[in-house]
Amino acid sequence: MQSIFFTLVLLVTVFSQSFARAIATPADSATHKLTVTVTGIAQRTGKLHVGLATDDKTFSAKSAITQIVDVPATGDATITFTDLKPGKYAVRVLQDMNDNKTMDFSGQMPAEPFGFSNVTMLMGPPTFDQCAFTLDGNKAVQVSMMEL
Repeated sequence: MQSIFFTLVLLVTVFSQSFARAIATPADSATHKLTVTVTGIAQRTGKLHVGLATDDKTFSAKSAITQIVDVPATGDATITFTDLKPGKYAVRVLQDMNDNKTMDFSGQMPAEPFGFSNVTMLMGPPTFDQCAFTLDGNKAVQVSMMEL
């Protein structure tokens, strides 16, 4: 009788631990890859600062994740972000031509090339929602550079 009782206690313990792990680890805990292709690079100098925003705050201030790559001598630039959690993202690109790690302005207008996901023509500064897309699997997006 005691061995049956201990066996039941052991089974309940193992089952409850497995159940707790299943609850603590959501089924959609997979990560994804985002490939960003930057097109329309007219000036072949400087570095591309490619930032991922996850909300309004990281869209209007410091990006949640940033990669910096040299502007290629020819063609498009391809940047890959890995291990991204599912969610809503927006891409921002700055071509830092003088390596001061910031957007330069001429008056109130940007003086260096830039680009955003989902935006090919500006009618004022874009918002996070205009540039955002849902990442729920591996995805590729294209960002076209603009100059004012």
